[in-house]
Amino acid sequence: MAEMPSPTTLKGPEITLTHPEFQWERQKYNVNEGPAILKANGKIFLTYSASATNHHYCIGLLWADESADLMDPANWHKSPAPVFHSNPKVGRFGPGHNCFTLAGDGETVVMVYHARDYEEIEGHELSDPNRATRARVLHWTPSGFPDFRQAERD
Repeated sequence: MAEMPSPTTLKGPEITLTHPEFQWERQKYNVNEGPAILKANGKIFLTYSASATNHHYCIGLLWADESADLMDPANWHKSPAPVFHSNPKVGRFGPGHNCFTLAGDGETVVMVYHARDYEEIEGHELSDPNRATRARVLHWTPSGFPDFRQAERD
């Protein structure tokens, strides 16, 4: 991450907020990619995709207080487990590359992401074209954190 005085210029220093350190981020490939930002409840939340793009692909979470120096990596916290991952009970495999938007009411946060509806992939997972776009309402825990409601249907 780096400050940007314009849309095409970085102003140093550049910092790294996360790297694949947990086993769930290192399935087949060491991946932390595709960040998305959500500002709510006095915090900055950063989701990212981790692991191989098969059924191991999942979403992790970083957060910092919005009043903290966001350019200081020590102010960021990382969930030790994925916050959204494959769930065979609901037909969701390899969710990742999410973003956030607001519903038509201007208040309800919607998470948009992609996933497959099957686990077994024929051929290489990066060549499989069947990661479909999905959307779901994001809920909140009593402590103000995003609640991805892992077990609920898309």
